[in-house]
Amino acid sequence: MRSKKQKRILFLCAHRSVRELMAASLLAAQKQNEWDIWIAPAFVPSNEVAFVRQVLDEVHVPLLASPQTAEPSLDHSWDEGIVLCSGATNQ
Repeated sequence: MRSKKQKRILFLCAHRSVRELMAASLLAAQKQNEWDIWIAPAFVPSNEVAFVRQVLDEVHVPLLASPQTAEPSLDHSWDEGIVLCSGATNQ
């Protein structure tokens, strides 16, 4: 449950990849009490989650066990939103 001091933040990967889970885990490790952290739902293959867990373990950051998920929509609001992308474009 969010405290009155916490701001809501949504991480959204443009390609619905594991990037949003990684970013949310990093923020949670640094500023857990300041943010009510959400990610957009995505199907992430278990091998990608294992890779992210390995990377985060190297910097002693736990993977968010069960992040809150929500589709961006007009009936939800966040104080901040971060869109993650690879920078690659389809031509």
